[in-house]
Amino acid sequence: MIDVSFALAGALTGFVVGLTGVGGGALMTPILLIVFGVSPTTAIATDLWFAAITKLAGARVHQLSWQICSLPLN
Repeated sequence: MIDVSFALAGALTGFVVGLTGVGGGALMTPILLIVFGVSPTTAIATDLWFAAITKLAGARVHQLSWQICSLPLN
């Protein structure tokens, strides 16, 4: 079952990232360390893993949009 406090921390982080454009790892990693007491290794590894996945997905989306924009108009 999902812990409500983790979900609220994630929602708050997402909201602040949307408002400011600051990276989520810069906000969520300290929250995991200070508020939830997660070990530094786990907090940083989780941030790096999430960043890798989202960057790969973003790169794929940009690649697909570039392919659509470069189609000939014939």
